[in-house]
Amino acid sequence: MKKSILAFAVLSAFAATASAQSSVIIYGIVDAAVVATTNATANGGSKFSMDAGQLLTSRWGIKGSEDLGGGLKANFNLEGTLANDTGTAGAGYGGNVFNQVGSNTSLFDRLSWVGLSGSFGSVTLGRNNILGVDSVGLADPISLAHAGSNPNVMVSALNSGALYGGFGTNQGGSGLRQNNSIKYVSPIMSGFGGALMYGFGEKAGDNTASNYAGVSGFFTDGTNGAALSYAKLKDNTGGASLSGFAGGAKFKVAPTVMLRGTYAHTKVEGKIKIDALPNADGRKLAVIGLGADFSLSDQMTLTTAFYNTKRSGDISGKADQYILLGKYAFSKRTTAYASLTYARAGSVNAQDVSLALGIIGAGNSSATRTAVGVLHAF
Repeated sequence: MKKSILAFAVLSAFAATASAQSSVIIYGIVDAAVVATTNATANGGSKFSMDAGQLLTSRWGIKGSEDLGGGLKANFNLEGTLANDTGTAGAGYGGNVFNQVGSNTSLFDRLSWVGLSGSFGSVTLGRNNILGVDSVGLADPISLAHAGSNPNVMVSALNSGALYGGFGTNQGGSGLRQNNSIKYVSPIMSGFGGALMYGFGEKAGDNTASNYAGVSGFFTDGTNGAALSYAKLKDNTGGASLSGFAGGAKFKVAPTVMLRGTYAHTKVEGKIKIDALPNADGRKLAVIGLGADFSLSDQMTLTTAFYNTKRSGDISGKADQYILLGKYAFSKRTTAYASLTYARAGSVNAQDVSLALGIIGAGNSSATRTAVGVLHAF
């Protein structure tokens, strides 16, 4: 008994010392909505479901920092997806499993890094967001809501495994986050900053296979902002590549009105099988996003948005999304929301319908999707 008391005292003293030098925070988002979709089947049937992560992707994480003195800090962040509609972790939403690493889901599928920060900026090593996420995320018309069907999340940020699974360090699944990567973000000077990122393919004898290389620049004055990024990813042979450009800007035109716009373009070069096609060489995907936020009161915001997604180079395809999203903030941590999405494909063909990212059922060229839910952050 005395040994147990002594051990507890020693552990308590150690914990007190550690907490005096560093901080560790557990945080997260729990989001769920009732969703109704029309034209979910070939004969026009509807679908009703309970889906997680509709306003923002549900997640949980642990992050912390330690003051090393002289302005230098050690930092870490471990973050994983929550599918709180089923109680599982590391799974995608809206019928899209988009946070996979290869064929297996991971505990910390979103972020898993350690690094240093100071007057020089920050350096993080591990599993990082690609730089394009920061560029389109800055000005996404619906602020990255509806992640499973948002063209900027799934296409511009390379988050669709069906479209981008053969490129980058993950060698399968989503390209939005890259394993085995090192990321540098500069300090902001007069509103301007930049970032560099490299992901190691880790293939013996071929240092270019399955790698990722990206660069970005940004400007912000605290309210308005703009960002640009470019990246190139290789397949596991090094013979095919995926290049991507992404940019976004937001500007407050009135005290209650914020305009947002994004553009992204990706291109595949070299022979590689993607999306059930024998050869995707020359395939191009482009996404235009436009939107506006209207602050109706301190608690209520109305957002209108439009996305146009086009495919060319191998086969032609197109789809549009029109979105109306309303949010009511009960507090800084709890928000109720409702949205209406109308998706329209260029035809009933798969190359068009697939660009609606799961909203339109096979055999249809349009569908509506309604979601009503609540988000709580902790």
